This record gives sequence, structure tokens and C-alpha cells, in this order.
Amino acid sequence: MHKRRSGGSGRETSRRSIANRFGTAAERAFLVALLFASATPAHAAADLPLVPDPVTLPLRLFLFVCLVFVCNALIFKPVFAALDERNRRVDGARKRAEEVEQESDALLKRYETALREARAEADSDRKNTLGHAREEQLGMAEAARALAEAKVEEARAGLEAALVTAREGLKTASRDIAQAVAARVIGREL
Repeated sequence: MHKRRSGGSGRETSRRSIANRFGTAAERAFLVALLFASATPAHAAADLPLVPDPVTLPLRLFLFVCLVFVCNALIFKPVFAALDERNRRVDGARKRAEEVEQESDALLKRYETALREARAEADSDRKNTLGHAREEQLGMAEAARALAEAKVEEARAGLEAALVTAREGLKTASRDIAQAVAARVIGREL
């Protein structure tokens, strides 16, 4: 899963408060460049004043303070507000993504559970159907076997009856033939 990033750690909060107090490095560089732009040209090392000109120093300090307020109102506050809004939206989107991920995990688990249950039920139904089919097949085989045995017995009984009839017929026919042969041999009727 994804790690959750917190929007405001202690380190970020302290950085923001420092940035609000002193500005970012780019802002400080901008202010220094602005001061240098308003500075007078440098003189030779012998003329290098270590103390600024007391006439222009208050004006420069006043311009610096005014510039800080103007830059803060026009640049820094809107930029920081936009960054804070972006962070808030990103955090909201992350939270929503985590919620959606948790919901999808729950749905996936429910789907997998339902799939397992359906497979188990189908397997049970298949086994039951197969068992019933085997029982039915055994019953049909027994019925067919009983019917075949009955027909075999019936055929045997019919064959034995035909055999008895044929034997009686043969006995009678053999007696008649024997009498006919004896009558011819003897020459008279017996």
C-alpha cells in the first residue's frame, strides 16, 4: 500500500515560520539586489566609507521597509497562500485516494469471498449431481440386469418346455417309426 504523507511535520512548520519571518533565499537575494541597485558607485579603497552616508541612510532604510511591506503584500502573501492551498488540496486528494483504495480493497475482498463461496457451492452441487447420477446409473443397471435375468429364465423355461415337448414328440415318433419298421419287417401290423 501507499505510505501516508503528513501535510505539516514539525520541520516544515519551523521552516515556514522562518520563511515568514525572514523570507526565502530568493526573496532575500532580491532585496539585496534592490539595495545594491540603489547604492552609489564604489570608490577607491582609500575613499571607502565604512559608515553609510548619514543623509541617504534614513531614506534607504525607509525605502527598504516600504519595499518589504509592498513585496510582502504583493508577492509573498499570495505565493504562500497559493502554496498552502495547493498543499491542502494535495492532502485532500491523498486522503480521498486512500479512502478509494480502502474501499476498493474491501470490494475486492468481498468479491473474492463471494467467488470462493460460489465455487464451493458449484463444487458441492457437482458432487451431489454426480452422486445422484451414479446412483441412478446403478439402479438402471440393476433393473436391466434383473430384466435380462428374467428374460433368460423365461427363455430357459420356454426352451425346457420345447425340449420336453420335442422329447415327447420324439418318443411318440420313435414308437411309431419302430412299430412301422417292425410291421414291415414282420409283415403285419402290431
